[in-house]
Amino acid sequence: MTAEAQIEQGFLLEVLRYPSTTAKRAEPAAAPRVLPTAREAVRTIRVQIRTAHVFGMTPHEIERALAWAECGWMQAIGLLKAGQPCGFTVVLGSGAVAEWAVRPVRCLTLSPRPRTRAAR
Repeated sequence: MTAEAQIEQGFLLEVLRYPSTTAKRAEPAAAPRVLPTAREAVRTIRVQIRTAHVFGMTPHEIERALAWAECGWMQAIGLLKAGQPCGFTVVLGSGAVAEWAVRPVRCLTLSPRPRTRAAR
């Protein structure tokens, strides 16, 4: 069996956690993922933001996050479709910062291609 390479458009989602608002280095809060569409990437952020209050968001940040999840996400899809990155950041009650970031990427995918009779 041989492989066929294709370049595909995807959207890289990274969820990062900074120890404080002044920290320059972040730790991944989840493994980075490449999603096939802008809509799916933003939907993933919306779902995570709606459940992120368990990480200790302040009431103000919960309100801001829910407002973004309800209507702010539409601008994010527009940015991604225009080839621009987007994201959302909240400050947790502990002073740590959670950040969701998405950017358009090109991915090289390999898919198996069965041999033809002539190749055998």
